This record gives sequence, structure tokens and C-alpha cells, in this order.
Amino acid sequence: MSGSLLGLPRSRGRTNQPGRVMHLCSLNVPRSRGGRLVLLGVALLLSGVVGTAQAQHLDNGFYGKLGAGLSGYTGDLAGPRAGAPQEFGADAIGRLPLVAVGELGYQLSPRWGLALGGQAGSYVSVGNAAPATDSYRRYTSHLLGRYTFGAPDRRVAFYLDAGLNVTAGGPTHTGIGPSVGGGIDIRAGRAVSLYVESRLHATVPDDAVDGRGRGAEGWSFDTVNQPLGFGLRFSLTTPTAPEIIALDAPTEVEAGTTATFTVTINEEEAARPLDRRWRFGDGTEGTGRTVTHTYRRPGTYPVTVSAHNEAGEATASTTIRVTRASAPPSPPEVPWVVSLTARPNPVRVGEPVQLRTAVEGEKPFTYQWTVDGTTATRGSAPTYTFDRPGRHTVQVRVSNDGGTETRSMTVQAERRTAKRPSPQPAGLWAVGVASMRNPAGAKRMARRYRTRLADAPVSVRIVEHMLDQERHFRVVVGRYETRAAAQKARETYRRALPPEAWAVRLE
Repeated sequence: MSGSLLGLPRSRGRTNQPGRVMHLCSLNVPRSRGGRLVLLGVALLLSGVVGTAQAQHLDNGFYGKLGAGLSGYTGDLAGPRAGAPQEFGADAIGRLPLVAVGELGYQLSPRWGLALGGQAGSYVSVGNAAPATDSYRRYTSHLLGRYTFGAPDRRVAFYLDAGLNVTAGGPTHTGIGPSVGGGIDIRAGRAVSLYVESRLHATVPDDAVDGRGRGAEGWSFDTVNQPLGFGLRFSLTTPTAPEIIALDAPTEVEAGTTATFTVTINEEEAARPLDRRWRFGDGTEGTGRTVTHTYRRPGTYPVTVSAHNEAGEATASTTIRVTRASAPPSPPEVPWVVSLTARPNPVRVGEPVQLRTAVEGEKPFTYQWTVDGTTATRGSAPTYTFDRPGRHTVQVRVSNDGGTETRSMTVQAERRTAKRPSPQPAGLWAVGVASMRNPAGAKRMARRYRTRLADAPVSVRIVEHMLDQERHFRVVVGRYETRAAAQKARETYRRALPPEAWAVRLE
């Protein structure tokens, strides 16, 4: 491959050297008054298009491109003969290596676009084997698909494109072939950007551009190129104003609780950049598609969201009611052991004793019984058997989510030879419902069961007795001649009595 990189104009004597070469060719710039007027008109038209283009983001819609650049050619023709005289006068200055390009495209999305364009240039080296009447001008139309890299809101973006071209103006045929290129797009405003790019158009058949067939190197195609070009890209699409489709917000929230707000906008159609601004009615603001906010004081607040771009603004509003923060739930009531009994007491060694406790408070309860400091059993009414005589300390530990209460009592275990107490005289039995050391608590308990048994022909009273050398107060119901009568009364009034009620012997 031989030849000059920059094909400057030369004398009319042309040399044809074999081999495939690449040149930057020159463009005949009109020097007449009419030509200057044409150039001035093109410049004014470009300024008018750029000045009147609608303010629209370049991520979607129709756009146009106008630019210029250096021309290039790769084919079968060599450059000027070595040592041939060159012309550096007015004719050389009038034929600079330039091409003019234009394009009309549609941006399908922020990344993908489709473009139909053209390139017109003067490729002087092509005329080495052509008649003197060859203008050296070639005209290329192309259809390109373009992909843009990077985020849509970047000011500088790199792109690649590829497609097909048709090149005309050659001495023999019209050529067709693939096109590839790439460049950098630099945003200069809302509707205008600058670009720098390079593009290559390959054509077949081989003589479509330069009139020469297969060269010495056996290549079967030519190319007309734009090694370096630049220009302006401008929007041709009227921008779309934002439209608020939905506003999602709670209608009521407690003070101190975080509320979430979401706005839905026609983002696919609306021009960008798109600004969303929230006003929460308490002097604070926020931005974004979804925001959160916490109100500190009760009341009714207007919530407003606005969406704004260069084409217009949309606003939507709602109201939210902020209520007082609810008081935290009160902790559960600590269990209250109303009574703790063992029957019989005293008890013979080896015989079971019924342990029972009555508890007031918030259920569920857990029970733990210990005898002489050792954990023995669980449940609200277990049985226990003593294996040795003596005084034994029985303790119950009752717990719930609110806390724990512990009560204890003494149980007398006697030898088997010990005689049972003699039967008590008649009329000394009642139904016991509670036993405690606190007289005030006993009075409250007595009032409760007087209310429950108001329609029954029985009395509710408080009797005192000594337990472990301490004075206790029992709340008892009725007065009966025998223990069996007291137990029968307990069954009769079981709906009004606690499950732990027992037949108690009055002292």
C-alpha cells in the first residue's frame, strides 16, 4: 500500500500506480460570489434551527445533525507521482479535505436510536485514473442503528453505530456496503449537543468509487470515510409536560410515626430532567419519587407534590390527619396470691396432702412449689407426701409477664401413731374462698363475694385465725353443721366461688 496521506491538488498530469492506498481527499470550496452566498445561507439556516429548537432532552424523539469533517478514501489508486510538480496556489486552498454531513434520526430510548443521513465530499485522489472531467465528488446515504453508553443524564456520552450505505457519483457504478462509526456526544444545552465522530463506508463493487477494479493486493472493495468530523445535534421534538397519574399517601398516622408518600408520573413521555418536590404542610419539604416524613404534632396537614420540567408543571395534593401517639400498653398486673392452703394439716407421714393456692391477676401463671428449700412440684393444686415428721416450710412462687409473688406456709407432718384430732362440734364449718394477712384485702374480697352471692341465702364474713404464729384473715361463705354440708354448698355455688374454694373448719 503506497500513496500520500493528504492528497494536495496537483498538476493535470496524473500518475496511476498499482496498489491499494488511503488518502485524505480535498473538497472543492466554491470561490464565486454565488458559492459564498450558498455557504452563508447554510450557516444562517443552521443558526436558525439551533436557536428555535424546542427545549427537549435528547433522550427521546426526533433529532437532526449537521456537521463537517475531513474526507478519506481507501482504494486502488495511488497518489501523485513522486517528484510531480504540486500546485500550492489559490486552487489548492480552494480544495480542502472536507466532507459535509447531515442526519435525521429518532431516539427510541436513552440508549437506542435510528438515523437516516448523508455524506457529501470531494475525494481528489479518486481522479488519478478518471477523465479530467471527473469532479472527484462522491455522495453517500446511510441508514444506521446507534447505541449510546452510560447513564441517560450524563453530559458526555460515547456511542457506536453501524448500518448500510449507498455511495453514488463514481464513474462506473453505484456502490453499496456496510457502515461503521462512533463518536462522543457532549451536551451543550437542554436541546443541543456537540459531537465529534469518525465513520467508514465500505462499498462494492470494487470500481464503484474510483473506477478501478481489483488492485495489486487483491482487495475487492473501496471506502469513502470521515476520519474526523464534528457538528451539532439538536432536538426536533416538542417536549412533553409532566402528568401526575397517582398520589399514594396515608390518610391518618400517629405523631412520631414515619409516613411514606409515593407519586407516579408519566416518566416515559415527560421531558427530562424531571424534578419532583414535596411540601408536607409543616414547613418541611422533600424531593424524589418516594419520600418518608415524620410529623411531630397532631393536626391535619396538606401534602402537595409538584412535578416540573422545561415543558410545564403538574401538581397534586391530599391531606393527612395526624393523631396523638397512643400510650404504651400498661405492664401486666403482678400476680396476687389470695390464699395458700394445705389439707389436711397436720398430716400423717406417708399420706398425701393437697396443696392449693388462689391467685388474682393477669393470666397465664406459672407455679413453682418448694418444700424445705427444694423444688418439689408445679401446678396450682399439686399433692405432696412427707416422708418424715416435723414442721415443713412449703413455698409457692407464682409468676406472669408482670412479675412474681412468693407465699409460704408451714405444714405439720406427724408420725403414723399419732392420733387424729377429735371431730369438731357441729355448726363449725363454712366454705373458704380466701386467706390473707392483710385485713384490707380481706375486706375487698368479702365485698366481691357478697356481690356475687347477693341472691343466695348465705352470708359472707371474715374470720380470724392463727397460722404459723401470725394472724390471718379468712373470707368464708355460710355456716354449716358438717363438713359434708359445706362441700355440698361449695358445689351448689361453684359458679360464684373460685375454683380453689374449700370446706374450712371454723375455730
